[in-house]
This record gives sequence, structure tokens and C-alpha cells, in this order.
Amino acid sequence: MNVRTTIVLAVLVALLGGYYVWSERQPKSEPGNSKLFAFDDKAVQEMTITRDGTTIGLKRDGETWQLTRPVEAKADQGPVATLVTGLTLARIERTVEEQATNLADFGLEPPALTVSLKVKDTAGPITLLLGKNSPAGSWVYAKRGDSPAVLMLPASLKGELEKTPTDLRDKTIITLDSSKATRVELKSKDSFIVAAKSGTEWWLESASGGIKVMADGSAINRLVGAVSDLKAKEFVAEATADFAKYGLARPDYRVTVSEKDAPTPKTVLIARKTEKARTDSKAPSPTPEQDQAYVAVEGGKRVFLVEGKVLEDLKKSPLDLRDKRLLAFEIKDVKGLRLAWPDATIVLEKEGDNWKLTQPQAAPADSGKALDLIYSVNGLRFKDIATEKPGDLARYGLAKPQAEVIVKKTDNTDLPAIEFGKVDKEKNQLFAKVKNSPIVYVLEPRVLDDLPRDPATLKKEDSKEKKR
Repeated sequence: MNVRTTIVLAVLVALLGGYYVWSERQPKSEPGNSKLFAFDDKAVQEMTITRDGTTIGLKRDGETWQLTRPVEAKADQGPVATLVTGLTLARIERTVEEQATNLADFGLEPPALTVSLKVKDTAGPITLLLGKNSPAGSWVYAKRGDSPAVLMLPASLKGELEKTPTDLRDKTIITLDSSKATRVELKSKDSFIVAAKSGTEWWLESASGGIKVMADGSAINRLVGAVSDLKAKEFVAEATADFAKYGLARPDYRVTVSEKDAPTPKTVLIARKTEKARTDSKAPSPTPEQDQAYVAVEGGKRVFLVEGKVLEDLKKSPLDLRDKRLLAFEIKDVKGLRLAWPDATIVLEKEGDNWKLTQPQAAPADSGKALDLIYSVNGLRFKDIATEKPGDLARYGLAKPQAEVIVKKTDNTDLPAIEFGKVDKEKNQLFAKVKNSPIVYVLEPRVLDDLPRDPATLKKEDSKEKKR
């Protein structure tokens, strides 16, 4: 036997020996992929997860979960339920070693992560150790505390268990119900707005508390929702008496909401998070960060960090929250409409399900066009207020309006007339007012295009003329 042949045989023997050792260490398939645990998620009463020196404690309280470590707080029910369910449904992919002698080989001594469960009708805690991932990365080595065997589980389970306390904590800051709100106070460094509900309608009040103008109910609800929807990005302080440190002693916004049947109002303080300016002129300019804000509930000691979007949501003026309708009415309550121009007057009346012209000449009206006109009047919204105390209406073309609209209701009462003044072409403004109010509103000039000047455009087209 020559040297070359001897070398080849030696290599083959080494390879076969290595394969034998490797094959002996390979996982043995678990018949039917049996479940890791024999109980379901409802049986789990407590859970602790220890990783990198941090322990997260969770405890079931009836149908909800509470965080017990590292802080006592309400848990985020969805992620916790998913975590517990995933753990109890986990299946064993393979058994790697029945009697493992060197757990360190699998990253199990010390373990990367330890889970301890307190299960209903079970005497002691049930422990699960998770080690390192398999070379392919799809599986993780694991070991139950009551067994010497090393198992292989899906690596996704380890990923789910690598949550932080913040991940599993309920991030709700305050609970508000806009449908139950009866009073809202929005105080900023520049203004103080008060909205109060009367029946089903919202009104903006003056500082003295007297009702002033109708508010936009949807805008008020959105304002309450902006506060109620706040979610903590970070839990900055658990118990602090120094709100000034976070700008909350003099916040950018202070929102107080009173709710029906609630014993006391709820107040939320919101302050923009400001970053200290760099003094090192050689350092490159930092990338601008998205606005963030500190939030606290008055009477509490916790401080939260939230997305800065709320700062824009609360940036409201009294005008932003006003009801911008010139007239408030329901289409179904309209019986007639009078549109007066200096050279013509058009009067529409409803008769059953149809509409007719009564002025300047009696004639059947096109019901579709009549309703379009009424919808246009119903949809009139002002974009600004020119003045609340006009000294001279002629300045706005309202001493002698160019047009006037009066809506008649089904109870034969007339709503206050809407008067249209002059158009400021340079500023693209149309001035208007409601007859029983001194306020001069600013509208888009194009609204005049929706008001017909020729009654013939509203007439019902004769069927014979259609055929022609």
C-alpha cells in the first residue's frame, strides 16, 4: 500500500467517524410533534420571564392580565394573550438529547431566557429554559425544568418571549368617552376655550360662562378623541412630584373633560419635549427629530412620552371649533325657499313629493334641481369672520345685499334670511350675514354660482320638448 492510498483511507475513516459522532447528536424526530405543555392558556395564572437580568411578572386577574414586575400596572391584554396562547400551543419539533450532559453546548447553562408558569391545579411552578438558536436559525434549543431532555422548538416562540416590560404594558394614558362628555376646557398659553353640551348640541361659552355661539360637535368629539387616543411610547417616570422637570408645571395644553355621571372632571397636561441645543460648533447638525410630548394626568404621578401629533390636534382656535354653518336645518324639514336678487325673485314650494315654482310665475319645478339648490344653501359654511360688531354694513355690501335667501320650514316658519354682500376680488372673499345676527362672515365667492338667477333653469322640462 503506497503512501497516497494510506492518506486517502485515513481521510475516509476520519470522515466516517465524524459523521457517526454528528449523527448521534442529531435530533430525534418527535412523533406527531407533541405539545410542549398539556394545559391550555386559560389554566395559566401567573407568568414570569427572566432575560438579561430583567424579570417581567404577569398575573391573571379574572379575565384580564396585570403587570406585577418590574412595575405594577395594567397589562396590554392583546400582546399578553398572544404570548400565553403561543406558549401553550407550542409543539416540540425534535428531541435533541434525552439525557443532556452539557447544557452549555445548547446555550442552556446559563439559559438565554427562563419562563416560569403558575398553572391552575398544579402544585409547583412549571419552568421552561430557552437557549441558543440552531445553526439554521429556525429553531431554538429548550429544556423543561422537570425533564433532562433537550428539545427543539420554533425560534419564533423565543422571539415572542423576548418582549420588554413596555411591550407588554397597557399604553392607555386616560380613558374618555366623547359620547358622555358634557364639558370640555382647552387651555393653552395663548387662549382658553370652553365648550358645553346642551341636549345634543355643543356651544362655545364666553369666559364668564354665558352661552355664546354654537360649536361644531364633530370638532369637539375629535378634540376629546385626540386626548383619549393618546398612547405612551415610553413610561418616563412612575412616581414624580417634579412636573416642572418635564414642562408640565406650565404645559402647552391643559385639557379638562367632564363626563355624564362622573364624580369629577379629568384633566390631562401636555408639554412639548424640547431638546437641549448642542454647544459644540464642530459637531454636525443633528437630524431633526419628530415632535414628541410629555403627558401627565392631573392628580397622578406618572409621566409619559407620546407622539407629537397631539400638539397639532390640540392647536385649535375658537374659530376652529365653531359650527360654521350659516343656517342649521334638516332637508326633510324644508317646505319652501325664497331667493331674491335685485332684478328677480324666485320662490319654490313643496307640494307632496314634488316641487313647484310660485314666483315669478307658477310652474312645475324640476325636483332634482330644487333639491340641489336647497342642499347648496344647507351646505353653506363660512371660512372666517370679518367682524362680530360691524359699524357700517355698507363696507361689506350688506346695507343693500346683492342677494337674499329665506328657507321656509314645514311648520310654516321662516328661518332667518341669509344676506350676501359684495365680493372682494383681491382677497377672494364674499361677505354674508344672517339677518338676526350682527356677525359678518367670510365665504368663498363661488357659492354665488350655486344660486340661480333665471327661474327658467329650475322649471320642469316638458316631456314634448324632450322628444324634440
